[in-house]
Amino acid sequence: MDNFTPPLYFEYFALLLWGISGAIVGWRKGYDVVGVFVIAFVSSFGGGLLRDGLFLQRLPVVLIDPNYIFILLVAVAGVTVVGRRLNRDRLLPKVVSVIDAAGVPMFVIIGAELARVRGLDLPAIILIATVSGVGGGLMRDLMAGDTPELLRPGQYNTLLVILSALLYMGLVQYTPFDRTQVAWITITLFFLARLLTIRFNWRTRPLSDYHVTEMVGGMSEWLPWRWKK
Repeated sequence: MDNFTPPLYFEYFALLLWGISGAIVGWRKGYDVVGVFVIAFVSSFGGGLLRDGLFLQRLPVVLIDPNYIFILLVAVAGVTVVGRRLNRDRLLPKVVSVIDAAGVPMFVIIGAELARVRGLDLPAIILIATVSGVGGGLMRDLMAGDTPELLRPGQYNTLLVILSALLYMGLVQYTPFDRTQVAWITITLFFLARLLTIRFNWRTRPLSDYHVTEMVGGMSEWLPWRWKK
């Protein structure tokens, strides 16, 4: 594979989006300016901190480029300016989901590329790309006192993250598109898929809702007729 560095605006834009979503959550929780900033910070940099510190063992980017903090301050300031309207907006949870849908695939691609240049195998690349994509939301939910979306039944968000990582690596390996084109294809498809799950509220079910008899019955439909009673 050829060397490829995601454009810097990928990460800047993704950080801005995650900062906005984190600041919105902090504002809605009634936190003060420090609390809102902290939630926005972990939302923007949580995935990168887990990716860089835990898996890739490199200095987190937030400590290298001062522009990252500036972007975060812009996000918090923007949410503060329109904060009064946020308290009256019943569609706010969907707005946060749409913002996340635009930012997540960018972090997935960045994580996949950072893992790839380390010479890791595909399963490790997918794991790191997934952590990069969902880590910010995970830490945001934990800091805000909510059950992480990663753990609760929801709109296939984590599954779509994994599929987007697989799609990105597959397109890179088996199509003639360059990596920038593949990145935008992956971002667009992920965003459209998330919009569909939001619009039609397609959701996973709690595992406790499934019964052994239902699972066995469903599996039996796939068995050859001669195996059935």
